[in-house]
Amino acid sequence: MNTDITALLEMNWAEILPFVLPVIIFNVLLVGVALFDWFKRRSLIVAPFIWLIVIILVQSFGPILYLVIGRRIIKNDHSHGAS
Repeated sequence: MNTDITALLEMNWAEILPFVLPVIIFNVLLVGVALFDWFKRRSLIVAPFIWLIVIILVQSFGPILYLVIGRRIIKNDHSHGAS
């Protein structure tokens, strides 16, 4: 494994920053929205702390998974039960 950080020091960050900054901002906003929604709905969703770990640790995909799938899995949801 290469642990030499001189490559980071030699990079021209002024050229890279315009491409990296929107991705970073999008990721921070996505995590923020997911955490805000999780905080409001944590008593309603199934396994809320597992979803919290997914939101925080699985960057970019975790918040998307929570917002698409996790919000729909509600405790005592009888709409999917057999008739």
